[in-house]
Amino acid sequence: MPEVIIIGGGIIGMLTARELSMAGVDVLVIERGPLGGESSWAGGGIISPLYPWRYSKAVNQLAEISKTIYPGLARQLQDESGIDCELISSGLLCTGLDERQQAESWAREWSVQLQTITDVNHIQEVEPRVSAAIDSGLWMHDIMQIRNPKLVKALKGSFDRLGINYIEQMPVTGLVIESGVIKGVTTAAETYHSDKVIIASGAWSSGFIRDEKNVAVEPVKGQMIMFKGEPGLIRRMVLSSGHYIIPRIDGRVLAGSTLERTGFDKTVTDDAMVELRRAAVEIIPALADMKIERQWAGLRPGTEQGIPYICRHPEIDGLYINAGHYRNGVVLGAASVRLMVELVLGSNSSIDPAPYALDAEH
Repeated sequence: MPEVIIIGGGIIGMLTARELSMAGVDVLVIERGPLGGESSWAGGGIISPLYPWRYSKAVNQLAEISKTIYPGLARQLQDESGIDCELISSGLLCTGLDERQQAESWAREWSVQLQTITDVNHIQEVEPRVSAAIDSGLWMHDIMQIRNPKLVKALKGSFDRLGINYIEQMPVTGLVIESGVIKGVTTAAETYHSDKVIIASGAWSSGFIRDEKNVAVEPVKGQMIMFKGEPGLIRRMVLSSGHYIIPRIDGRVLAGSTLERTGFDKTVTDDAMVELRRAAVEIIPALADMKIERQWAGLRPGTEQGIPYICRHPEIDGLYINAGHYRNGVVLGAASVRLMVELVLGSNSSIDPAPYALDAEH
């Protein structure tokens, strides 16, 4: 019998399993599809919230801690799996907004290097391919990105190296609870027993507890497109009017994304492709000459304020929740996992857990 069962094999669930395993805990991950096959694979991988000054302290606390964890984590995963997650500091240029004071105040509070740019020549120095119509912005040169599919593959390789048990293509259908104590989970195939269960099922996390102590997470679809370009043509990530451009090492360029509340529908649409391409070309005109290689959609685990649940269940002993990271699963993930593992092991928390409790505002 595993000591801990994790429901969900996305980046949050996989990182949690890895950290628990490295602490000597026997873990079983049960995933409804392939490991990392949902929003973990589909995201852009910017290691920062979009417009972080718009977020609460609870979100920024996790983001800033995660930023310090990822460089070492990426090296460890490469050693364990042989796969490079392509963690790079490409920087983030934010344009098309009038939030200088809020951004500068946020940067001071969190000790983030932020530069205000007010002329087109300086903008062009940061990213020569950006539109000449963009003449001002906020530049954060140390913002990193990671390639989500590579991170998922590296975590799979780490699982194999560490001997972490997992089951794919097996939806969990319910929790086994006796007298307010968790005893395991049920699937269509069989019941798996454990004294500790972690819900880390992303957009599906609200379906396991059906009372007033539920997890208020809903699916929010995001569509993205990918251009096929030349390596080095675009160097910087650019964010403008809610749309972002992410250049990869191999020359591919991601452009995203939509925000759609359509339930669990992951259908991609021509309208979204047209709008994403239009916005991308407006930011980087050179993209007009590039072929769209792929379009896809993922389901973000949406919460009202984007604050995740990272907590013990207050009424079901042995049940834990690590879910609801909305648009920031990767950037908040490393710190979320640190807190989750501390809670499961009963060690002192290095992160204040109060904002992530079940009855807190999310």
